[in-house]
Amino acid sequence: MQQIRHPRIAMLLIAALSSAVGATESASAVEPLLSPLEGPAWQLTDYPSADGPVAAIAKAKPALFRFTAGQIAGNAGCNQITGAYRLDGTGLTIDKHLASTMMACPESLMQQEQAVTAALARVVAYRQVGDRLELLDAANQILLRFQAFQASPLVGETWMLEVYNNGKQALVSPLAGADIRLEFREQGTLGGSDGCNRYMSGYRLEGDRLTIGPIATTRMTCQGPDAVAAQAATYAAALGTVAGYRIEGRQLTLLDADGKTAARFQAPAMPAPVVPAE
Repeated sequence: MQQIRHPRIAMLLIAALSSAVGATESASAVEPLLSPLEGPAWQLTDYPSADGPVAAIAKAKPALFRFTAGQIAGNAGCNQITGAYRLDGTGLTIDKHLASTMMACPESLMQQEQAVTAALARVVAYRQVGDRLELLDAANQILLRFQAFQASPLVGETWMLEVYNNGKQALVSPLAGADIRLEFREQGTLGGSDGCNRYMSGYRLEGDRLTIGPIATTRMTCQGPDAVAAQAATYAAALGTVAGYRIEGRQLTLLDADGKTAARFQAPAMPAPVVPAE
C-alpha cells in the first residue's frame, strides 16, 4: 500500500473522514428508523369480549388509530382517543390513562369503545403480518386486530345528486333548485347538504362493499314547501340502504343490498388545463 507522506494531505483526509462519520451518526440520530407500526392508519377489525373476539361494528365510521412519534390517536367508533405509547423492538406499551372526548353515542358503540380502551391498556407487544396488525397481551394472546386503512376512491370529490330511490322502487330527480351534495372523508366520515340542512354520518368501506351509518342533521327549518323536508328524509332513508357502490368516470352509483340504485351522483367536470400562450 502506498503511504501518504505529505502531512498536510494526511490531516485533510483524516478531517474529511471524521466529518463523514459524524454526519452519518448525526443523520442516524435525527432520522431514527420507523417501526412498521408507525405511519399508516390502522382500522379496527375485532376486539375482545367475554365470549371471544367480536367484529367491529360495521354501520359506523371506521375505528381508526395512528401511532406517530410516541403518540397514539384515533377513535373506537365514537370518541377521539389520544395518549402516549412506547416501543422497544416489538414490545409496545400504551398509556393506561388515555384522554378522550366525552360525546354520547349509541350503546353498542359505547360498549365497543370501552372494550377497546380496556384492551389498549393491556397491550405489551405487537405483531404485523402484511397489512394486518395484532396487539398482544402478556400471554402473547391477541387483544386487538387491525387492518391497514386504504385510501378510498370515494374521497376527494363533491358528489352532486342526480337521482335517488324514493322508497317506492322509483328513481326520482331532486326538486328544482335543490343543492344535494355528498362528500366522503378519509377519516371514515361523510357529510353534505340535503337541500335543507347539513348532514353527517360515518361510513365503512371494504372492497366494493360500502355501508353508511345513521344520518344526523342540523336543525334548521326548511324554507319552501313541505316537499323539501320530505325529500331530505327520503334521501336520508336511501343512504341508509346502501351496501355497495360503483364508480364509472365521474359518476358514482350507490347500490342497495340487491344491487339496485339507491342514489346516483355526478362529480363536477374537471377544469380544462390552461395552455400557456406562445
